Amino acid sequence: MSSKGKKKAASGGKKRSYTAAQRRAKRNVAKNSSILLWVTAIALVGIFVGRWVIAIGNGYFSTFVQVDAAAATAVSNMKDLVPNADERQELLPLQKSWDLFTSSRLRDEVTITAADGTELHGYLYNEGSDVTAVVLPRFYEDGTADFLPGVYLNQLTGCNILLPDPRMHGGSGGGYFTYGVKEQYDLAAWLDWADAALGKQTFIIWGEATGANTALMAAASGILPQSVAFIVAESPYASLHELAMEGIWKWFSVPRAFLYAVEGKLARSAAGFTVEDVDTVNALADAAPTAPVLFLTSAADGYILPAWSEAVSDAYAGPKDSFSGGGSHGTAYAAETDAVNALLAQWWAYYGAKG
Repeated sequence: MSSKGKKKAASGGKKRSYTAAQRRAKRNVAKNSSILLWVTAIALVGIFVGRWVIAIGNGYFSTFVQVDAAAATAVSNMKDLVPNADERQELLPLQKSWDLFTSSRLRDEVTITAADGTELHGYLYNEGSDVTAVVLPRFYEDGTADFLPGVYLNQLTGCNILLPDPRMHGGSGGGYFTYGVKEQYDLAAWLDWADAALGKQTFIIWGEATGANTALMAAASGILPQSVAFIVAESPYASLHELAMEGIWKWFSVPRAFLYAVEGKLARSAAGFTVEDVDTVNALADAAPTAPVLFLTSAADGYILPAWSEAVSDAYAGPKDSFSGGGSHGTAYAAETDAVNALLAQWWAYYGAKG
């Protein structure tokens, strides 16, 4: 090989060398590319999660505050509301009695205007009595819901039965369901209407879950008349935050942290209340209610936990008593009909006479 060829071969095999500065620059480029990749990935995840959070906030607000068409599906996911086969069998005799009661009487449709101008709708079984039982149902039930204790209360007192549709339920308007914050004043308006339309009345108020909280908030606010003989508070809950925190994962498999997105949406909305306003224990803490309350709890309630109802009962400073029995939500009366009826008779004999 010629000397020229040897030089070419030697030259072709020589490795390129970098200065320290060039090596640092190369490492920085690689590092910056890696950082950019991670920042982009995190940003995309953040955008996705953010959109999910917003969607959850908007979706749950529409379902549970504006009570849109999705509410039916949401309630169907609350399996703890559905009695088991044995409990449904226990309900049948009471159901038949209620059906016979309603089929043998005329039902009037009635409307009133709430203090804030909202049109409210309800149903009345007018027995020509000076006693009226007012029934406040749970979320996503209206005045057409069965009121199984109504037959006995009518036999005991001869009462009229008034079944209001809560805001955003049945024929009532309002734009938003407020879990007792505004509904307590609607209750007071219904009592005023009954006095004007039926003559001076003595009232028994029966509320279930949010209906019970509504009656208790009204008692705490001091807006119930002395003509309320007593309240039956069936399965009240301590606070809406606690109920939602338990249910958002249990029923809808949504991480509990996302509840704050829903509550934030509520706080920024025009609904006129926040989740902090729906805290029955706090509402009762500094109140001096006078209406007697019979707290009724289903012993194995998985929807409104008995401990929550007990906390509300403990916070209530007025005359009270408690009864627990049955199994799942709303079954205490069916399972322990005779015992509860005996209590109602005692309470009516004592408090009804005062009314």
